[in-house]
Amino acid sequence: MTIQPILTYNETSIPGSSSERLQLAVRENLALEVANEGNFQLELYQQYRISAVQAYAMHDFHPIHRDRNIQQEAVRHVGDTIEVAAQLNVPRIVTVCGFGYELADRPFERCLDFFGSFAEQAKAAGVRIMIEHLSPLRVGAMTDPEEIARLVEMLNDPSVFSIMLDTGHLVDTGIELDSFFANWNRPIEELQLKGPRSAPPSPEMPVKRWLEALPELPEVVCVEHRQPTTEAALVELVGALRDTGIFG
Repeated sequence: MTIQPILTYNETSIPGSSSERLQLAVRENLALEVANEGNFQLELYQQYRISAVQAYAMHDFHPIHRDRNIQQEAVRHVGDTIEVAAQLNVPRIVTVCGFGYELADRPFERCLDFFGSFAEQAKAAGVRIMIEHLSPLRVGAMTDPEEIARLVEMLNDPSVFSIMLDTGHLVDTGIELDSFFANWNRPIEELQLKGPRSAPPSPEMPVKRWLEALPELPEVVCVEHRQPTTEAALVELVGALRDTGIFG
């Protein structure tokens, strides 16, 4: 049976107050991608459909930072995010290799060691670790999606580790999306939809064509953006995505 992706919206990208965002997600039948910033309140989300938990403090704490204390804090934070996901019965978390430009040497090897150290914890918790590609606007290393693919391949445990791609980061890397998706031949677990420089994605994006070019459909398609949107624009975008007929 063909996978039908879950249509998801990043909670903080939805307009309105916290309660208004949650109500709008329910009204539009959207799953939520939520952020663990280090003080996650489980009780707020137990009644909602959550597709993934972001290890959001990796904006500050990550394995390729030159400061060893920050590297160690990243270990604690990702471990905590796995436990948050497990407690919510969410099957996946969002991680990255790093943010910023104060970076240690040998970033690929550091990422390999870092992520590999979570394999047993994640497997025991029933949580998969997605590793997202970021653009050079966000980080000074590991900005080629092929590097993320090679990292996941070398981690060598597809039951735990998977690739996550973001259209905004791909565009900000200088990649033309039609040719990229036509030639990308590896499975991804999640595709995030975003415009350039964190703008909201356009309802005219040919999402169905991109997804059908992949070797298999991702489990999740998530809208995420940092620039604000309106409720009307969100409803228009969600309607256009549902009109593709690919979402469960």
